Amino acid sequence: MAQPQAVLIDHIVAVVGTQAVLRSEMIARMDQAGTAGKSDADCAELEDLLYEKLLVEQGRLDSVVVDDAQVEAELDRRIRYFASQLGSEKKLEEFYGKSVAEIRAEFREQVHDQLLVQQMQQRVTSDVRVTPRDVEKFFKSIPEDSIPFINSEVEYAQILRTPQPGVEEDRRVRRKLDEYRASVLDGSRDMCTVAVLYSEDPGSAKDCGELGMVPTGVMVPEFDAVALSLQEGEISQVFKTQYGYHFMQLMERRGEQYNARHVLLRPKVSNDDLLAEKTFLDSLRRNIVNGTVAFGTMAAEHSTDEESKGAEGIMLDPASNSTKWDMSALDQQTFFVLDKLEPDEVSEPQLLVMPDGSKAYRLVRLISRTEPHKADLSTDYHLIQQAAEGKLRAQAVDRWVRERLDGTYVRIHPDFMNCPFMHQWDRSTSNNER
Repeated sequence: MAQPQAVLIDHIVAVVGTQAVLRSEMIARMDQAGTAGKSDADCAELEDLLYEKLLVEQGRLDSVVVDDAQVEAELDRRIRYFASQLGSEKKLEEFYGKSVAEIRAEFREQVHDQLLVQQMQQRVTSDVRVTPRDVEKFFKSIPEDSIPFINSEVEYAQILRTPQPGVEEDRRVRRKLDEYRASVLDGSRDMCTVAVLYSEDPGSAKDCGELGMVPTGVMVPEFDAVALSLQEGEISQVFKTQYGYHFMQLMERRGEQYNARHVLLRPKVSNDDLLAEKTFLDSLRRNIVNGTVAFGTMAAEHSTDEESKGAEGIMLDPASNSTKWDMSALDQQTFFVLDKLEPDEVSEPQLLVMPDGSKAYRLVRLISRTEPHKADLSTDYHLIQQAAEGKLRAQAVDRWVRERLDGTYVRIHPDFMNCPFMHQWDRSTSNNER
């Protein structure tokens, strides 16, 4: 009888110092970038990963510290982004087949290393300075037929009003959860049944409300505080977080990690709650248009969008961290509002469907709009400055890599020895194994 052939699941394609590059990492990165199957995509992705591993290796040798709060904030941002791309947190959990807590735990080390890479990149390029003369020189060096075409760009601000459930709805949900908790305590229902039938946490409900082992810091602070106050098997009082009302049962605790079951109910927003925000924004807009109040001041005082209210409602493009948005990069809801506005004009209250499917109203103010055009030094100075800076940073990186490779162990899998790398990663065996 023939022996079954072994299937290679994964393997190491390179080593930089103590950092290994896995084939699965390359495949995942190419899938994300949409370059899988393209000529030389493997080689390009491998070189990017070699550079990142070199940065991580050097960062650890230099004892560079990544703040835990930074890691958690970046995880929050990514969860929000991916949830918005898929439509909701529920769909995100369905896509990965895991709860948000499990997704966070899985990506924590990866995010830590990516932030370490960013810190090291900043160190490598910290001496790069671009003067206006450098920018002008760079722009003049671009051949006339290679000057890029710039799409229409806009700057805009918003005042967002997310409706909150009314007091009676809030009380109703709390009473209902008190009833469920009481039924678990008196034994008429078990925790698993209540979670499966009634919990509104899609990630854990199907698993009897169980979260699995999570380290402190993964969940919101109020949730951690309650979990750490319980004995194993104990059931908490009903408590509130930003997600709604919960009660939990602590299953197990190991140091700073715990496993708990919980039941979540969310107070619902009524149509009256939603229309109240529209009415509020109607009144606010009248005062802004007649000059009684300033849009930026009202955004700071009344917007529920924490990311923009501190900047007078001005929205930043997360891809470029710039206030200028390429019109083609805007979501449809925003595009169609801004397309009808003139600079300094404020829209009527606009219904906005949030990534999780909930609804809100907002006012949108168009600050500026540029027409499509060929890049120009005066109009597009910030873009040309970024390009000039990028060129100088690339030169600084090139010097740094060459210097570090002289004293770093590097091993490339034979399958990739003939890659057209920009740097000489594949040093001789004698040089690598000293």
